[in-house]
Amino acid sequence: MAIATASADTRSDASQKRPLRIAYLSPSALVDPASGASQSVMTMLAALSDRGVYCHALSASCFDSPPGEALPQFLAGYGMKPMGKTKGGGLLVWSGATRGVKQHMMQVSSQKRMGMTALEEVQFRDMAEDWLKQVRPDVILTFGGLVLDMELMRLSQRAGAAVAFYLANPNYSRPQTFEHADIVITNSASTSAHYREKMRLDALNVGLFVDPESFRVDTRQPIYVTFINPQPEKGVTLFLKLVEKAAKQCPDMRFLVVESRGHLLPAMQKMGMPESLLASITLLPRQSDMRQIYEKTKILLMPSFWFEAAGRVLIEATSNGIPVIATKRGGIPETLAGGGVLLDIPAACVNDHWYVPNDSELDPWWKALHSLWTDANHYREQSEVALQASATHSLSAKTGRLLRLFHGLAVQRQQKLQPQQQAKQPQLVNVA
Repeated sequence: MAIATASADTRSDASQKRPLRIAYLSPSALVDPASGASQSVMTMLAALSDRGVYCHALSASCFDSPPGEALPQFLAGYGMKPMGKTKGGGLLVWSGATRGVKQHMMQVSSQKRMGMTALEEVQFRDMAEDWLKQVRPDVILTFGGLVLDMELMRLSQRAGAAVAFYLANPNYSRPQTFEHADIVITNSASTSAHYREKMRLDALNVGLFVDPESFRVDTRQPIYVTFINPQPEKGVTLFLKLVEKAAKQCPDMRFLVVESRGHLLPAMQKMGMPESLLASITLLPRQSDMRQIYEKTKILLMPSFWFEAAGRVLIEATSNGIPVIATKRGGIPETLAGGGVLLDIPAACVNDHWYVPNDSELDPWWKALHSLWTDANHYREQSEVALQASATHSLSAKTGRLLRLFHGLAVQRQQKLQPQQQAKQPQLVNVA
């Protein structure tokens, strides 16, 4: 299908100057609420769009938690409509605009990245090649380490765009993944240090992009200890031991679990926990609007057993004055920025995420939780500390730095082009 290019008023007739063009290119859906990487890139693009940058995105309907049959309604909620089909393969393409970002999405069959067929990958690759020619982005934002992802980066550079690879988790293992990236950016200094040690990769920390205004609530009625995404690596065994202890020692303590990729009942069954514990737990599915969660949250628990690159829920919670009890691992301490309680986890939990902490290992977590729940003065103090910490995460300041970075990256990429190609490139306007 034909893809709309920028309108004429984005250019200067006198000097051929035009705003910077930043685009997202990946099979992973930009509007995936279960993907922290997608949410962060969406926030980046929306914030850049507010600064006058022309922002675009081309993706496929690959989600961490697929909407399934609800996909049409889901995409309609993001302002997208079916607008045509791909050439040759006849796959449906959705188009629209979300928070100032123009989007095209190719609908695939499984809605899972690993379930994308060879034909669908070819269709997406060819669609991307046409899209790059029409949109002519200066910088491409992307992530993903599969063959198609690397081909998309190669195509982007060939089309004259600089490639910025967003590295937001600790699981990449092949240096070849970044061969066609002009720069690798991360969400925390800890992530950068992790990859510097792991594969001698020079990655630049740009910070975690979260818009607190999207999650801040006017009035809170805090009644729950909240735990999000009950997976083994997120510390579900430690959480359930706290629920078990509360049932005996603090029966008025109530818990809220927001399920996403993980589900609580299978974890309880694996641990041999009685279903009677559910009496003190409210279970909710993944939420499209987390404000209703934070409205009812008194304390946020984040006992992650694995390396958390950052943790966007930390910024969301503290911006609402919600005290956090979290592990010291990975990028959590720098993201929390002093806005909560940091505790060690048992060493055995790092090696075996299904390890169940014993009473002595659980004790520091229980003491911190019980104190926040029962001591009103302590809670008020920690709530104020959380609010003060959240102020360190200025989206405006991060966006300004990112804009200057991308403008310089685009200029450097233009200088690498062949002379005849460089002469055709309009001069970029620095809108910092």
